[in-house]
Amino acid sequence: MKGYGEILLGLVLAALGIAGIWYFWEDVLAVILGVIGIIVLLVGAVFLMIGISDVREKGEEGIEMEMEAAESTGTESESEKGEGD
Repeated sequence: MKGYGEILLGLVLAALGIAGIWYFWEDVLAVILGVIGIIVLLVGAVFLMIGISDVREKGEEGIEMEMEAAESTGTESESEKGEGD
């Protein structure tokens, strides 16, 4: 019997919720519109942080590649110097 009571209570609370939304529709709509703006702002901030992270990562990769290229050309020139002696 406990299961049926929970179902009945759930249906009553759902009906009261729907009635409350209908009664306060203008206020509910204002809250929903406000939340949409906040969500858009937060999603924009997340994408901004992702973009900044990607740009930094690509910059660091470029610096590492330049350093590796400089090291490889430096070791080649050193080995050429050794061969010439």
